[in-house]
Amino acid sequence: MICANKQGVIDVGPRSAHIAGLDYAAFIDPAKIKNPHVEFFSPKKDDPNDYVKLVNEDGTAFIITNTCAANALGLIEPKYFSHGNRENCRKAIKVLADYCGTTVDDIATQIMEKAFSKVESIYNELIAKYQLEADQTTLVGVGGGAAALVPYFSKKTGVKYRIPDDAEVISSIGVALSMVRDVVERIVPNPTKDDIRTIKNEALNKAVEPGATPDSVDVHVEIDQQTNKITAIATGSTEVKTADLSQAATEDEARKIAADDMRLTVDQTELVQQDKYFYIFAGSHKGDDPAQPMRIIDKKDFIKVQRGRAMALKCKAKDYVKAMKQLWEDMAVYQPETIARPDFYLCLGARVMDFSSTDFEQLQMLTDLEVQSLESDDDVIIVAANVEQQ
Repeated sequence: MICANKQGVIDVGPRSAHIAGLDYAAFIDPAKIKNPHVEFFSPKKDDPNDYVKLVNEDGTAFIITNTCAANALGLIEPKYFSHGNRENCRKAIKVLADYCGTTVDDIATQIMEKAFSKVESIYNELIAKYQLEADQTTLVGVGGGAAALVPYFSKKTGVKYRIPDDAEVISSIGVALSMVRDVVERIVPNPTKDDIRTIKNEALNKAVEPGATPDSVDVHVEIDQQTNKITAIATGSTEVKTADLSQAATEDEARKIAADDMRLTVDQTELVQQDKYFYIFAGSHKGDDPAQPMRIIDKKDFIKVQRGRAMALKCKAKDYVKAMKQLWEDMAVYQPETIARPDFYLCLGARVMDFSSTDFEQLQMLTDLEVQSLESDDDVIIVAANVEQQ
C-alpha cells in the first residue's frame, strides 16, 4: 500500500491490500471505479494515518499498490501473475496524481522508486552479510507481486533476475523445502583437529535436530586467528522432495545453464574440469589473467558455486595438498598492506565444501578432516577464487 501527502509519495508498505481488506486497482472490476477521491487511513491500530485509499461515490473503496504502479507504467508482461488492467491502474493513480498536482507517470515512478530503495537495502545487506560477489548473483522473484518489483530492480542495477514458474505460490512451497541452518561458535586458542571435529559434530547435530537429513548437511568451519574464535555453520535440507532428480544432466544442458548465468554464449563457455558428480565451466579470461569466471554445476543441473575470478585443478586425494598449495600461491592477490588469500571449494564425492583461512596450516587442518574420508586414488576437484588484482 501507498503512503502519501500533498507533496507526493512518502512510503510504500509495509501494509498490504490484504491487511486492509481492500482490492487492488489492478484487479478490480472497471465498473466498480466510480468517481473516486483520495482518503487517508490507518490499516491497523497504531499504524500511520497516511495510507492512501480511493473511495468511490457509493462509499466502496480500493487501493493503489506497487503492482498497480508497475502496470500503469506498462512494466509487467502479460505472462506474469501480477499483470493487471493498465487502464484501471492509470485511472486510479490519476486520482492521487491530481491530488498531488502532478502526473500519473510521476506518481507511478515515485512508487516504484520507493519500493526499489527497500529491495536495494535488503539486497545490499545480504551481499555484505554473506560476502557475495554482486556481479555473480541472480535475484529470484517469488510471490504474486514479484514481476512488479524484480525486473525494475534488475533494470536499475544490472543484477540478473529470474521469475520461476508458479512464482505466486512458490513461497509456500519454499517453506516446506527450505534449508535448515545452524551456527556454533567457540573460543579455542590454538585449535586442534579434535577441537574442530567436536564443534563440527555439534553443528551437524543442531541442524539434524529440527529436520535436516544427515546426508544433506554440510558444515563450513571458519577460524578467526585474531579472536581465536571457531565458527561452524551447518546447512542441510529436509526430506521433502517435489521432483524426480534421478536423471543426470548432460554436459550440453549444464553448459547452457552456466552460459546463461555468466551472460555468455554457449560457445564462450569452456568445460575446464569434471568428475562423476560435477561440471566446472569457465568464461573468458580478462587480459592475461589466468583466472576466469567460473561455475560449479552438479549433475542434477543445480549451480553450486558462482565466482567471478577462479582457477580449478583436478587431482587425486593423496596429492590434494600440493594442488591446493599451488592455487594458494597462484590465486593470491597482493594488496598494499596485506595478501588476500583465495577461498577454496573442494568437490569431494557428491559434496562441494567451501573453506577459507588466512593461514595455510589452518586451512589444511580444516580440509584434512574432510579429505581423509576419501580413498587415496579418489578424484578431488579444487576451485580457488579471489577478488581481482588491482
